Amino acid sequence: MRKLLGEIILLLFLTGCSSIFLSKKDTALKLYLCGLLYEDDTGVNEQSFQFFKKSFQISGDNPYLCVKLGNISLKKEQIPEAKKYFKQALWINPENPDALFGIGLVYFYEKDLKLATYYIEKGLKKQPENISFRIMLCDLYVLNKQYEKALAHYDKLLREFPENYLLHYNCGLIFERLSKHSDAEREYLKALEISPNFWEGNFSTGVFYENQKNYEKASKYYEKAIEINPKHYLPYLLLSNIYSEEKKYEKVKEILEKGLNEGIRRREFFQILGIIHMDEKNYDKAIQYFEKSIEIEDTTQSHFYLGIIYDKLKNKEKMEEEMTKAINLDPKNSVALNYLGYSYLLENKDIKKAYQMIQEACKIEPNNGAFLDSLGWAYFKMKKYRLARKYLEKASTLEKDPEIFEHLGYLYFEMKDYKKAISWWLKTIENIKDDETKIKEINGLIEKTKELIK
Repeated sequence: MRKLLGEIILLLFLTGCSSIFLSKKDTALKLYLCGLLYEDDTGVNEQSFQFFKKSFQISGDNPYLCVKLGNISLKKEQIPEAKKYFKQALWINPENPDALFGIGLVYFYEKDLKLATYYIEKGLKKQPENISFRIMLCDLYVLNKQYEKALAHYDKLLREFPENYLLHYNCGLIFERLSKHSDAEREYLKALEISPNFWEGNFSTGVFYENQKNYEKASKYYEKAIEINPKHYLPYLLLSNIYSEEKKYEKVKEILEKGLNEGIRRREFFQILGIIHMDEKNYDKAIQYFEKSIEIEDTTQSHFYLGIIYDKLKNKEKMEEEMTKAINLDPKNSVALNYLGYSYLLENKDIKKAYQMIQEACKIEPNNGAFLDSLGWAYFKMKKYRLARKYLEKASTLEKDPEIFEHLGYLYFEMKDYKKAISWWLKTIENIKDDETKIKEINGLIEKTKELIK
């Protein structure tokens, strides 16, 4: 480097002594050499860049200068400028490998994969041993979904660099996309054999095994990914999903709490913990988690679950408040619409508004048995029995729900078809599980109705 600087300074001195006699080419050369003098490791030194640009403005027939300006422009994310310089370099010398690579990168940034591939392929033909061309071409083939072509180039790279874990990892990704599972597994494991603490490798191997429903192995690699980078939220979430599927809720709580202790603040962590504590009837704790999730991101889901909790706590005012917030955030939240509408029906509160919300839910999900039951019950409350029967009967074909059968019993009782009422109530009892109070209540209705038949 010192020798180069010395040569440049000598050239500048010599050209400087006779500047009045300099030709345009000489001046361009002087500016080019000044640019080289100011170059640093970043490759984007502004003084260097300005000297190169001035040299180009005087004489733009130096392909090396054009490539330099193109590369600097790329680093500065000035894509149109880079394109201009690389095209000029190729106009001077259409076979310039550096210019071919540069223009290929430009088209890649412009998302013109066809032209990017064309120039990188052309460059590789000129320099078959150039690793940069081959690696870039692999990426382009993957983006073009030309997986077999990409694998052919990766195979050549691996022959030269058999211990490069990234090459094995990339092959694993391609094999997985091609559903060649044994090949994908081999390449992922080889990458991790070479580099055991490769985070992406452990994470992707976990995803691979999870997709293969090998949850034990998936858990192992997710745990390793957490160990390597305890600040990344995704392995925690995926591992918690596996534990949830296995109904290991204590493990879910343990892994998500660990993430929170690492300083991760994700809405999903708080929501999942809120749902678990809600199912465990630990309502105070659940409320805390959902409120924390709302602090991070105000979502319809968190307000919906808070509404359910307050309903279970018999706090109807808070339930209505949270369900309304859920609907305001997402007017198409059919579950919240139905839940709040049906709650109004149970309380005989604003039946018209209840009907409108339930009707909207049914428009969104026309074949949801629970929603159709609510709509039928709204018509029942409005004494529109024909419409009530239409929707309750349809609901009964979609869901084997004792509440739907109970509603049909009440409907036919009001229509004075006592035998059908009894039939539906008997069906209600058949489908009730472990609710002696409800069974006793329905049996009372049946006995009372039998008296009317006599």
